[in-house]
Amino acid sequence: MGNFVILHLYPQTLKLNGETGNVTALSVRAAQYNLACEVIQVETQQSLSETQPHLIFIGSGTLGATKAAAKDLTSKAAKLIEWVSKGTKVLAVGSGFDLVSLGLELPDGEFIQGLALTDTKHKVGSSYKVGEVVLSDNFAGFINSDREIVRTSDSKALGVVLASDEPKLVGYVDGFKDGSVMASNVQGPLLPMNPALADELLGWIFPKLQKPTRLEIFDVLAAKARNAISERIGY
Repeated sequence: MGNFVILHLYPQTLKLNGETGNVTALSVRAAQYNLACEVIQVETQQSLSETQPHLIFIGSGTLGATKAAAKDLTSKAAKLIEWVSKGTKVLAVGSGFDLVSLGLELPDGEFIQGLALTDTKHKVGSSYKVGEVVLSDNFAGFINSDREIVRTSDSKALGVVLASDEPKLVGYVDGFKDGSVMASNVQGPLLPMNPALADELLGWIFPKLQKPTRLEIFDVLAAKARNAISERIGY
């Protein structure tokens, strides 16, 4: 059908929770749609390709790794923002969510500027919230985050935690989605566990895609993984 180009930013710097699995899930899923997928990896101190990608992916890392990525991102921000304005989509998970937000406030008061692709402002909180979660819109995974997120409204949130083995996570409003950017603090990784989100992303890029029946096996396996989470947390 065509080509699908993914720009994977900082695959070595931001790889804390196996987030490369999100890129793998998109690549495998795209192949089932007869899309030829090309993944371009760009690390810190490496230049961006001249090729405008269909999708930019940014994963998760330690706070130190996030700061290193943010420092490098300053030299790439203008081009990335231009690409997004011209139709490139974004998937950002964990630290990647910080980097595409309005910015991240650190405990010492330092503020790390983000790409401002979401309406959220992030802050490193005093404690981690860790647990498996089931969210609205039938997706699931786990959260391990100390981020406090301030948003103008919940209308663009990706989902709300309905149940968790960590009571403090129930009611947590996760992520961001506006048809251009999808971001989340849910890991697992996110897309292998929740292939409907992968299909939604692909649909943003290729609106005329028709879902093939051969994807059913992937969907069934993912549903079993989500159901296992639901059973473990009693939901």
